[in-house]
Amino acid sequence: MNSRERVRQVLNHKEPDRVPIDIGSMRSTGISAIAYNRLIKKLGITDKCLMYDFQQQLAYPGELVRDRFHVDAIDVGQAFVDDIVWKNWSLNDGSGCLIPDYLHIEQDSTGNVTLRNDEGVALGKKPRTSLYTEQCYWPYGAEEFIPDNLDDRQMEKNMWSIPCPPFHLNIQGRDRDTFVKAVKVMRTKTDRAMMISLGQSFFECGQYIRGTETFLMDIYLDRSGVNRLLDRLLENYMHKLSIIFTDISDDIDIVQFGDDLGTQNGPWMNPEVIKELFIPRYKKLWDYVHAHSNCKVFMHSCGSIYQILPALIDAGLDIINPVQTSASGMDAIRLKTEFGEHLTFWGGGCDTQGVLANSRPEQVKGDVKRRLEIFMKGGGYVFNQIHNILADVPAENIIAMYDAAYEFGAY
Repeated sequence: MNSRERVRQVLNHKEPDRVPIDIGSMRSTGISAIAYNRLIKKLGITDKCLMYDFQQQLAYPGELVRDRFHVDAIDVGQAFVDDIVWKNWSLNDGSGCLIPDYLHIEQDSTGNVTLRNDEGVALGKKPRTSLYTEQCYWPYGAEEFIPDNLDDRQMEKNMWSIPCPPFHLNIQGRDRDTFVKAVKVMRTKTDRAMMISLGQSFFECGQYIRGTETFLMDIYLDRSGVNRLLDRLLENYMHKLSIIFTDISDDIDIVQFGDDLGTQNGPWMNPEVIKELFIPRYKKLWDYVHAHSNCKVFMHSCGSIYQILPALIDAGLDIINPVQTSASGMDAIRLKTEFGEHLTFWGGGCDTQGVLANSRPEQVKGDVKRRLEIFMKGGGYVFNQIHNILADVPAENIIAMYDAAYEFGAY
């Protein structure tokens, strides 16, 4: 059984030979560039650290690392690494990496970084001591209410619109053939399940455009404006889906969407508001995916989302990530018991808030074993830690975690 077949089995809620394993098939299942450098040094692997996501400082796992840990899924963006011009960059710990040359980055004499768009607008700031880039410009953040005439180019002037591969390409225009060819070549060269990351958020994008506090007030004080904004986003997202699925619907296995609907203690807002504003729009996107491909729909949503999982399932969700079991109401046994027949859990395999960074390797292995015993029964589970591996995680613990997934994941 190859990797793609293994992933397909569990997505269809059947038990394969072992639990599939993921490192970095999308931006929230990956690894910090600092942690990646430490990991490959520990493994004795000579590899380039490609930091494709500057905002979160994330590295692509290389082929040798994927082989070492029996990884079964891959980000479609990796089809383009040889076509990107990369340039040297120094990380906070002094180790080196490569970043895409298409990024517009300025670094001052003290080490503070400004991330700009191609028009020169400063969209993000990374202080010298920070591990992340912070949004500093909200395109419609100054207006009292959401304007009547929304402009797509203006809305895109936010830090999270700075693309990761493959969307550094103009896939609707001059780079269309390059995009399609690269995806099809990857399909023939790998047997791993291929995931394309679209994001296509509504709640998060509203925050990027208006600012978190302002958008939350909009939801209760300017409902017509919020609907107007969300409808514009939906229109744009549907168009992008139609462009993508025209030529490569048979070449990808999973389509990733994302919207962080939960906090540590519960949903960001009354679940009924989420059901009114966001769920019907998710459904339109996900119905399109299911109608035009054999792909499964993957959604990343952090935090406590137990209360809205039934509505997401009804809207057509196949896969949930990161399965933040440390959040309120997100007990692993409860989730598997109540939703295991309908959802594949992609994540939840190791506690990143406590165990992974702060425990000994044997404790990490024990945490993985316990969680596998809960999640893997009957299929419907892909192993990954809860969200990204952060910069402070020891290499020994990363190795222990993925080795435990392989050791204890056999059916």
